[in-house]
Amino acid sequence: MNKILAVAKAEYFVAVRSKAFLVGVFMMPIFMLGGFVAQILLKDQVDKADRLCVIVDQSELMFPLIQKANQWRNENEIFETEENGERKQVRPKFIFESYQSDQDLETIHQELTERVSSKELVGYAIIDKQILDTRRTPERRAIAYHTNTPSFRSLPGWLEYVVNRETQRIRFERSGLDQSLVNELSTPVKLTSLGLVAKVDENGAAQAEENDELRTFAVPIASMFLIFMMIMMTAPALLNQVLEEKTQKISEILIASISPFQLLMGKLLATVGVSVSLSTLYLGAIYGATVYFGFSDLIDPTVYPWFFLFLIISQFMYGSIFSAIGAACNEIKDAQSLMTPAMLIVMIPFFCFSIILQSPNSAFSTGISLFPPATPIIMFLRILLDPGPPLWQLLLGIALTAGFTVFCIAAAGKVFRIGILSQGQTPSIWQLMKWIVSK
Repeated sequence: MNKILAVAKAEYFVAVRSKAFLVGVFMMPIFMLGGFVAQILLKDQVDKADRLCVIVDQSELMFPLIQKANQWRNENEIFETEENGERKQVRPKFIFESYQSDQDLETIHQELTERVSSKELVGYAIIDKQILDTRRTPERRAIAYHTNTPSFRSLPGWLEYVVNRETQRIRFERSGLDQSLVNELSTPVKLTSLGLVAKVDENGAAQAEENDELRTFAVPIASMFLIFMMIMMTAPALLNQVLEEKTQKISEILIASISPFQLLMGKLLATVGVSVSLSTLYLGAIYGATVYFGFSDLIDPTVYPWFFLFLIISQFMYGSIFSAIGAACNEIKDAQSLMTPAMLIVMIPFFCFSIILQSPNSAFSTGISLFPPATPIIMFLRILLDPGPPLWQLLLGIALTAGFTVFCIAAAGKVFRIGILSQGQTPSIWQLMKWIVSK
């Protein structure tokens, strides 16, 4: 045991003192918050060049209304007022051109397509003659928008909104109905999602907490990604570390002093220590931030122990698998082929987490959360989703995963013992199976 702890201590301090560890500490917040921060910093980096679009108005009704609405937009909606009172343009200006021609539709398409291809136009729209007809067939498009830059959705989205608004207004006018009255009578009712009633006050009103979508969905998904990132930042690194020591003959020197199993366990303990240290930093920062901004109620403090429990189990399980792969291979290209099935196992939770979010206590969710390779992430996800799994499922999941982890460590120990000193051709999966069952 002393030798295992000595290896774990040495490996741990080498890892936490390395530049890679410091980079990893800062990379996680960058990965999780970088996109959000980048959107804030780059919000002004918008292409504000004018967008010219041709309107082929076969109805002879819509183009003047589009022009009027667009004039209001270009004068008011594309600017923001800064603190000093100056107006700053933040969106591109739309310019619409009416196409008047007696040519056939094929010629119109050909001419306008050439203008779009030459980047003179962003696109062109053809408004159907029967735009007001409510009995439209799927073959007859009310508005056909043609462009070679479909990712630019601002213009067609605005055009669709304006044409729909004006079409509805004209229909109401022609039918003699009061549109404001219809809109008032059509006001939808709002459903409020609440928890279970805790008590009924003196006036007979039920007291129940309103469900927060941030706590219901965002926190579980973010927590699942955090434990997954902790696994991916540490466990696969064991493969490269073991493979490097093997190719440089360092393992032969180490094996002269300790057994292969002791070396493996020491490395696994060091990996667990590194991941727990990283997680403590991140969770401490998250907890401090939620307390500072007044959102501490979003995360139940009782989930933190569950996080560390499942993290430790998963690190032993996946770490032993990646260590065995590294010991069995002689080159990194050989390890990559064996990593594919290992990575598929790690990715199982992400193949089905959306189903679990919808029905956390269904038969499928229960079954997949009791499948040991997926238990650490899936069961932790279910803990964060109300009402949470029953206690017997938690205990059974922990027991099954612990048993599977012990098996993985034992199997990895046999592969490690044979593979760490073996040279030559990388064994196949079937040969690895023989190593595992060998005595």
